[in-house]
Amino acid sequence: MSEDGKSKKEIIETLRNGLEILTKEFPWVAGQVVNENKKENEDTGIFKITALEEIPRFVVRDMGNEGSVPSMEELRNASFPIRMLDETLIAPRSTLPGIFSESSDIPVFILQATFIRNGLILTFLGQHQVMDGTGQAQVISMFSKACRGENFTKEELETGNMDRKDIIPLLTKEEETNLGDLHQKLAHQIISNPSSPNAEPRQCVWKSFNFSSSSLSELKSLATDDLPSSASYITTDDALTAFVWQCVSRIRLSRFSPNKKSTLARAVNVRHYLKIPPTYPGMVQNMTYNSFTLTQSISSPLGLIASQLRSNFDPNGSHLNQDTRALATFLNSTKNKSVVSFTASLDLSSDIALSSWAKQNSYSLDFGLGLNNPESVRRPHFTPVEGLAYLLPKARNGDITLAICLCDTDMDLLKRDEQFTKYATYIP
Repeated sequence: MSEDGKSKKEIIETLRNGLEILTKEFPWVAGQVVNENKKENEDTGIFKITALEEIPRFVVRDMGNEGSVPSMEELRNASFPIRMLDETLIAPRSTLPGIFSESSDIPVFILQATFIRNGLILTFLGQHQVMDGTGQAQVISMFSKACRGENFTKEELETGNMDRKDIIPLLTKEEETNLGDLHQKLAHQIISNPSSPNAEPRQCVWKSFNFSSSSLSELKSLATDDLPSSASYITTDDALTAFVWQCVSRIRLSRFSPNKKSTLARAVNVRHYLKIPPTYPGMVQNMTYNSFTLTQSISSPLGLIASQLRSNFDPNGSHLNQDTRALATFLNSTKNKSVVSFTASLDLSSDIALSSWAKQNSYSLDFGLGLNNPESVRRPHFTPVEGLAYLLPKARNGDITLAICLCDTDMDLLKRDEQFTKYATYIP
């Protein structure tokens, strides 16, 4: 926080006023998710948004004099590592349900403002049944506009209040017949045996790695040089995702057979494929799934892997429209919706589930606080989930930070992997 910035009281007032303006135009952000008509016979009922409070829940914590929370200088000098951002301190409830919470209800949107020595941490929580990562980024962006006293555009007002019920068109009877068994079509996303016991989880840890703008350019050039003739282009995100998958596969080879299959599940914003406006703030996410054996992943040119990832988005060959509508159709027709999971078929000891937030505009938002733009955008440290990874929003200098959770053995190997550390800088 700069010396000429607003006082804590003024900051709180600005944030609260922003929430009031946001709620006036988008009342659902102050609501809660409720489960109606749930029954014991595997009928999960219907989830709805109902009224909760006048504005989204707003939690303020002043921890500037507490040694348990680092100062802004300490965070800055350490490059804002995930280990120093404990969600039990800077978030009002846990990322994963049931671990800790400030209340028993399920708010749609929560904001916590945590004052630390010479700094401020804003933590946003969006209920995942209500919004995906793209949707949450849109809500945060509109909140920043509200704090600045800016008017919402006509598109923001219209898409922000769209009827969610039929946002994803269901398959017609003819389409469903032609597609065949939805259980088979959606095998990656339907839990085949919900009652099977889970293996004892191994000791895992979250760590962060920074990829500089120059490293990202090098990786994209490397992958582009190796593109097969059938591929026209790849993105930086494709190259980086392929590189992370390839490197993690290499270090996992010490624990598995070379023929062990590894799957990369990649979160996808499917608004474009369903002709839904990009500013729609709801939940319109799917996943793509690509698989190689560990040997194939390690020995294949980076460009081949990146092009395989890009092929999922080919406008002439992508199945994302059909696959997403099939998933919505299955959810609509089944009473027990708990059998659906984006990671249903994954073995996260050998697979990876990755979500990229690199395109989010987080670094351009100042929330009208007079404190300039954010120095760092991070995910708080939360319960370890092996194989889960995030590409965080691209910084103003073009850097992208990877937050990834691996078992202790794999993480130690990754931190020492020469090929990985050639492009990635470990943030201890």
